Amino acid sequence: MRIGFGAGIAAVVLSACTGPQDSPNGAQPTPAATTATATTAIPAPTSAPPAKPVPAKVTEAACASATKATLEAAVKADKDLSGALIIDSKGLQRVKCVGPWAFAHFTNEIDGGGILFNHRNGTWIAQGGGTGELCEKVPVAIAKKICS
Repeated sequence: MRIGFGAGIAAVVLSACTGPQDSPNGAQPTPAATTATATTAIPAPTSAPPAKPVPAKVTEAACASATKATLEAAVKADKDLSGALIIDSKGLQRVKCVGPWAFAHFTNEIDGGGILFNHRNGTWIAQGGGTGELCEKVPVAIAKKICS
């Protein structure tokens, strides 16, 4: 009998390794617990801190002084720029100004273009002119208003 008894124990031990078994009291087997997968939230990219706003009185005064005559004088003061641009007798046209930035268009017999200005220390300074991208240095919100 010993041999039969040992074989029975081996069968019980082996059957325990083959999967879920009916419990001896007739209860349903409990499903295996699922493992929760931890997720890591990816933080949103942070933007650069906003630039300090220019006081309203300064921007109003700057734009008030962005006249055709003042901006044409700024072009003439820049010998390299004034020598490179051909501006017809109409001079600067469609002047737009926001904050310390101004933009004016000009015409000539070929195609015309634009000139970008920056107001610094009470003076308008021509930053560049022609037909290319001139407003790359200008904050996007201001460029949308003046560089078209």
